[in-house]
Amino acid sequence: MKRGIYTALIFLFLVVFCTTVSIAQVEEMAIGNTFGVGARTMGMGGASLALADDFTALYWNPAGMAQIQKFEMFSSLSHSIEVADTYFIGDAMKTGTSYSQTRLNSIGFVYPFLTRQGGFAVALGYNRSQNFDNRTAIQGVDPSNGTEFSGLAIDEINANSGGIGIWSFGTSVYISKRILIGGSLDFWQGNSLNELDVVATDIAGIDQELARFRYQDEIDREYSGIGGRVGLLAHLTDKINFGLTVVSPVELGVDEQWYQSTSAVYDDEEETNDTVSGVQAFDIERPFEIGMGIAVKLFNKQLILAGDVQFTDWTQTRYDPSPAEDIPEDNFERFYATTFQTRFGVEYQIPIIATHIRLGYLRDPIPLRDTQVDTHDFLTAGVGKIFEDSLKLDVTYVLGGWAQQRNDVKTEWNIHRVFVSAAYRF
Repeated sequence: MKRGIYTALIFLFLVVFCTTVSIAQVEEMAIGNTFGVGARTMGMGGASLALADDFTALYWNPAGMAQIQKFEMFSSLSHSIEVADTYFIGDAMKTGTSYSQTRLNSIGFVYPFLTRQGGFAVALGYNRSQNFDNRTAIQGVDPSNGTEFSGLAIDEINANSGGIGIWSFGTSVYISKRILIGGSLDFWQGNSLNELDVVATDIAGIDQELARFRYQDEIDREYSGIGGRVGLLAHLTDKINFGLTVVSPVELGVDEQWYQSTSAVYDDEEETNDTVSGVQAFDIERPFEIGMGIAVKLFNKQLILAGDVQFTDWTQTRYDPSPAEDIPEDNFERFYATTFQTRFGVEYQIPIIATHIRLGYLRDPIPLRDTQVDTHDFLTAGVGKIFEDSLKLDVTYVLGGWAQQRNDVKTEWNIHRVFVSAAYRF
């Protein structure tokens, strides 16, 4: 009986313990985690709201699609490498992990209809906007105080995979010589898999009975939802563009399967186990997103400077119903924040060889309030080449890094992403 009660206490503790040690466990994965779409746009740090002149306008600013005067087929791949060093604060030993994945980033087409007064266009395709692929690990002695498990040696692996993409149908039209408007109907689809494995060992003989315990947690989700976005693109002058987008709230349906297992081994080698699992369905109600951008074209449009800002009030996010009893109704109001994502880029065209070179900067704030983040910035560099006025190839490299601290655990991230896009117009 005593061992059974002890195991139950361990299981209860681990639910709290793993939200303390494992940073990713306390975040809502479907919130934030911006990845980026299109090599040309990401080469300019994602600053595209006032440009939006290829298929990815369907995601960034659908108003810009009517600028495309030829039928365009577009595709893009991304390769991501995420390297993480995790350690207990005060412990010099770091545990490093890396995770790499190649995925489809975009695919679709734009079909223009030219008219005497300008024209309009329709587009259909897919853009993968969020990425969940990462892995962290930590090994060391838990430095926390005040619990029965302080001082135990921890060996933890936390792996995430998946992402969310958007299938969209959109249209754009010139409403005057200099102003375009557009919109899209968006079908959100995706999945995520979180696998957590924690082993704690009493190497110092702190506990008189317990030798070690192991906790495993797996959460498998499928996401789906319907939303939309509208955009405006204004050519204020021949050299200055202004872009505006509004992304509608999305009720993201979640079908979740979960599994938890705890085992405890005692000094006399007796072992106890406890396993629970279940399924549930709930909604994540995402809020409005509003973006504004400006682009300046200089030297006969050979040089382009662009900047965007994207506003999202994540405190307006809601669960319906709550996915767990210990998550309060005001969870997002208490623990999340309003964010301003900023994007800047420059592009220079070398006309003799029909080549574009690009540099950019992206700041994508983490929406959690109680997480200390040193930096969350990305630098980008890209090149694009046009062949025979019909085939365009773009390649971009994105480098980012930040340090994230929660309670006694700190993780230092280094992110490497490569985008490769091809567009054929005829």
